[in-house]
Amino acid sequence: MVSDKQVHQVAKLFAAQMRVRPAMRVSGPEVPSRPDSVELSRESREVQAAWQAIQAAPDVRPEVVARIKAAIDAGTYRVSGRDVARKMLARSFVDQLR
Repeated sequence: MVSDKQVHQVAKLFAAQMRVRPAMRVSGPEVPSRPDSVELSRESREVQAAWQAIQAAPDVRPEVVARIKAAIDAGTYRVSGRDVARKMLARSFVDQLR
C-alpha cells in the first residue's frame, strides 16, 4: 500500500528533477517554421459546398406555399401519415447533425 507521505515525496522529487533538467533541444540546422495549413479532401469540399447551398436556400418557397394553400382551399390537399412520419424522422436526423 502506498501512503500519502510516499506520494508527496515522489511528487517533490519529480518537481525537483523538472526544475533542474533543461528542456531537451534537438541539435542541428534550424528548420524554418511554416505556417500551419490544412488540406481538405474532395469529399469534405463537396460536403461543405452542399452545406453552403442548403444554408443559402430560402426557408420559405412562395410557389410551393401558394400551390399547397390552393389545394387546401379546394379541399384536395392530402398527405399520408407515412409521409408525415418520414419527414419528421428526416428532420430529426438533420437536427442531430447540427
